[in-house]
Amino acid sequence: MKKISLILGLILGLGINASIAQIKNAKTVSVAVNGNCGMCKKTIETSGSEKNISKVSWDAKQKQAEITFDSTKTSESAVLKKIAQSGYDNAQFRAPDDIYEKLHECCLYDRSHEVAKGGPQHEMNSNEKPHEPGSKNEHAQQQKGLTSVFASYLELKDALITSNQKNSALAAGQLSQSIKKVDMNSLAEAEHVQWMKVKGNLEKSANQIAKDTKLEGQRNTFIELSDQIYTLAKTSGSAEGLFWQFCPMANNNKGAYWLSKEEAIKNPYYGSKMMSCGEVKEKL
Repeated sequence: MKKISLILGLILGLGINASIAQIKNAKTVSVAVNGNCGMCKKTIETSGSEKNISKVSWDAKQKQAEITFDSTKTSESAVLKKIAQSGYDNAQFRAPDDIYEKLHECCLYDRSHEVAKGGPQHEMNSNEKPHEPGSKNEHAQQQKGLTSVFASYLELKDALITSNQKNSALAAGQLSQSIKKVDMNSLAEAEHVQWMKVKGNLEKSANQIAKDTKLEGQRNTFIELSDQIYTLAKTSGSAEGLFWQFCPMANNNKGAYWLSKEEAIKNPYYGSKMMSCGEVKEKL
């Protein structure tokens, strides 16, 4: 029986290590997370883990979660928010009371003390989103380097996919702000050189999309913006894992490119009219 348990443990350990190995730009932290049992463990680990982005391993005895995450795609706070939204108080966030009360009886841990040692936890409500790209908190965490620029560009691309002119304008405005707030002292030499070449054009294109009241005009400007972002992405580690995609029918059949974090084609130039029109040309 002991031998079987040992074998199962080794298999499980290998699976966890393989999963962590898939996470790029990995950062690992150990954080206090409340809970009681095996059911708690499953919920905590499932809620905080996302394929190739984050992996959570929770120790019931120590009440500690080891979190490994891709620092260019998420953050410690974002993962802990998700865990809190599943009902578990942790070092940064207190779970919403209504969600805590719905936990199984054996999972109702003692809430009479704060887990956080560094001060009071942020108390969430059940309507608060675990992670909202582009929000003030998230944006503040991403000022160094070019991470926020690429994130804002991807939000703009997603807005164009939905063919929503107003959301595209808002996303372009956010991109413009991200461009202005880049700390050039945090850029690597190659990034800095390329940034100085494209910064002005990036800002001009973003502002133009933000002001354009027609979706067609926004999409036309997005062609040039994407080309500029691509030249920047080629020199930046922050763009690692993005896909350079191409639609031959866009731009009056001249073709047009865009960057995406998903390999599956979702066309920003046509949206639902021709959602899957295109192909992957390169993975950065």
